[in-house]
Amino acid sequence: MFCPSFRSRAVSSGRPRMLLHFARRPLSLAVRCALLGAVTVAATGASVATRAEAAVSAGRTAAKRFDIAAGPLSAALNQLADQADVLLSVPGAVTTGKNSAALHGTYRLDEAFDLLLSGTGLQAVEQGDGSYTLQAIPTTGAAELSPMTVVGSEPDAIAQRANPATTVGSKTPLSQREIPQSVSVVGQQQIQQQKMKNLDDAMRQSPGVTVSLANPMATDYYARGFPISTFQLDGVPTAIPAGGAATIADNLAMYEQVEVLRGPAGLFNGFGGDGGVVNLVRKQAPAQFQGSAEVLAGSRSTHREQLDVGGPLNDEGSLRGRFVGLTGYGHQMQDGTWQRDQQFYGTLEVDPDPDTTLRTGISHSETTAKPMYGLPGYSDGRLLDVSRSTYLGASWNALSNRRSNAFAEVERQLADDWKAKLTYNYLTIDTHFLNGIPGGPLEPGTNIGNPYSYNYQSEDRQQAVDTYASGPFSLFGREHQLTFGANYLHENTHNTQRFINTETSGLDDWGDYFEDVFTSNPLYSKDFAGGRHNEDWTLIEQYGVYGNVRLHLTDPLTLVAGGRMTWWHARIKPADAYDNYFGTPPSDTHVKGKFSPIVGLVYALDDTYSAYASYTSIFKPQSGFYTEAGSLIKPVEGKQYELGIKGEYLGGRANASAALFQIDESNRALSDPRFPGYYLAQGKARSQGLELQVSGMLLPGWTLSAGYTYDDVKSLDDSTNAGAPFSMVAPKHLFKLASDYQLPGAWRQWSIGGAAYATSSTGWKDSSGEWNGGGYATLDAHVAYQFLPDWSVGLYGSNILDRKYYQSIAGAAGNYYGEPRTLLASLRTTF
Repeated sequence: MFCPSFRSRAVSSGRPRMLLHFARRPLSLAVRCALLGAVTVAATGASVATRAEAAVSAGRTAAKRFDIAAGPLSAALNQLADQADVLLSVPGAVTTGKNSAALHGTYRLDEAFDLLLSGTGLQAVEQGDGSYTLQAIPTTGAAELSPMTVVGSEPDAIAQRANPATTVGSKTPLSQREIPQSVSVVGQQQIQQQKMKNLDDAMRQSPGVTVSLANPMATDYYARGFPISTFQLDGVPTAIPAGGAATIADNLAMYEQVEVLRGPAGLFNGFGGDGGVVNLVRKQAPAQFQGSAEVLAGSRSTHREQLDVGGPLNDEGSLRGRFVGLTGYGHQMQDGTWQRDQQFYGTLEVDPDPDTTLRTGISHSETTAKPMYGLPGYSDGRLLDVSRSTYLGASWNALSNRRSNAFAEVERQLADDWKAKLTYNYLTIDTHFLNGIPGGPLEPGTNIGNPYSYNYQSEDRQQAVDTYASGPFSLFGREHQLTFGANYLHENTHNTQRFINTETSGLDDWGDYFEDVFTSNPLYSKDFAGGRHNEDWTLIEQYGVYGNVRLHLTDPLTLVAGGRMTWWHARIKPADAYDNYFGTPPSDTHVKGKFSPIVGLVYALDDTYSAYASYTSIFKPQSGFYTEAGSLIKPVEGKQYELGIKGEYLGGRANASAALFQIDESNRALSDPRFPGYYLAQGKARSQGLELQVSGMLLPGWTLSAGYTYDDVKSLDDSTNAGAPFSMVAPKHLFKLASDYQLPGAWRQWSIGGAAYATSSTGWKDSSGEWNGGGYATLDAHVAYQFLPDWSVGLYGSNILDRKYYQSIAGAAGNYYGEPRTLLASLRTTF
């Protein structure tokens, strides 16, 4: 059968039309020929048509590389049709006088059409034969949808890249405007533009979040004055291991995006999370083959190599896979320190039938390093002013962290647009930390401190199960949404700690040995047999049931209401007296059937703006804080009130929001003045403030993420701290901005961007003193050049003004400078 290939030609039939039909590759031509042939052999070869239709559909959803110059819309559409191998029929009059911005990058066909037609009032519509035509977007507000057209309430294809939907405040993907709390998303596009390496990098770019290094193996995150203590992996609750939150995602290579909800968030997670919740979304196997490889090299002998490849594993596309691998090495800023990283991740998906998807995967990450614990502070409240390359510690300092994760899930599409999902997650984290620590506070003038050695090992084993169902239902003539489910989290940890601060094994107390910490050979000892030991085993179990409903009371007004009933059990078993330096008593604590509600209202002011109000509750058991009777103190309880307004612009490509919040907490741990080392649940605290945020693609080629936070935190209890800030870690003022811009016209292969970070004073206060670090601001910049359709190079600079500042302050010991000026070059290819 002859199947001709035509160049563009005019067809005179009524109104003038322009028919664009470009020469195709053999495979593409064969597919279209199969479609034509199916018409004549339908009686005997219906399966041919079915397979051809699937091939065309696959081509429409596959990501392709486009390089289209800015200029007249008709010319841009010619280039798109040629590069995408599609037939495009265009009424000539509709493109007259219209122009298009440049398009350079890898996009699906719907995304490419959407970008080129942005602002023209036109949409591309797929025809029954696989070709496309242009039509005017309806102005009546009614949704006129095709498989590749986004109108009305459906998500814009470009918006999904610049402003992806989030599940952190729900089990189903929602736009930020639909959630009555403050949410931000660091998507894959921003991760690539800023060359983010790990979770710390993503959190530094998240509005309202403060990143604080507790020690070389642990990072704490704060929002609204409180620690973020709740994490999820693909929506499944995950406990923060002893190594700190950052150990969950030492590298971002295997994650598609990082979602952050600020403020209490216990509905789907259980107890905790007064500062917020972070959801890490794993990469999934793509429907079409795609891959990328990247090499980065830069300051302090840093290098990183990454491979990401995936696609269908059978002809039908019902079996799909993806593999991500990463290696990296680099020196840290202190003399003699270094870090090595490795990570691999693999996932498989199979569709046993059209309504069911089975997904499983494994990952393994390793980090080894020679770190420095941090710098001490002076007893008079001053911080050291030394070179950022100063190393204080033992020559044998070492860190090892190994993380393995396996998961399996089944997702089922049910009748009437309902969906059910069951997920199992298994996580192991092993940490070994061996360090000589320049203990403080130091005496001014003499630099006398209390150096000591520390040997820490932790084994953490977690299992979690989450299952839920969600879908629409009708009531009183309106359609609403319901989600209900249950989850379970089981964590076993075994911690061993050894301390010594002299080579003389007979002296094993913290204060027995003092020395100038700047001497060339401090007496750090590894003979821990003569030191103090501490060992314990901890079991934490948490299970609960939850429900959430979105009731559309009127056209503009939606009520969001939900609640969770949680059961919690914690058992701590310390070692014998010799191995129980901290005197931890054994404990077995239960919380039975605690109900935590959440309620919110969202009112659509118009097609762009929504106002919202929400109330959330706080209930958090306080592990590690004991009364003199040996029992855990009462859990923290509290509530948050939030009011705000959110705007959605350019079809969802850009979002903006403003929020006022107030968090009140009671039963916070206070030191018992009668019994040193024990606590009372009497502390009260309040955090109130303002958050402003904007994110997305503001103009073709220009993406922006920016946020400002004002947060006033203070103690409300009757102690001597009343009226003073209960936390100095989180600043009162915090501003963040990150941007990337693809140049137009002849410069379209170039993109430039940068980031700014500005914060007011942070510090630390405890029984030994108060330390303040002052505010600071830093600037980052980058430039990238695409020298071939699938190849690009880039240069990325952080702290380009080389500002010297303390990033994290912990008082007497453990203070960290921020990174000095750092340069990183990249070479990336996609295929």
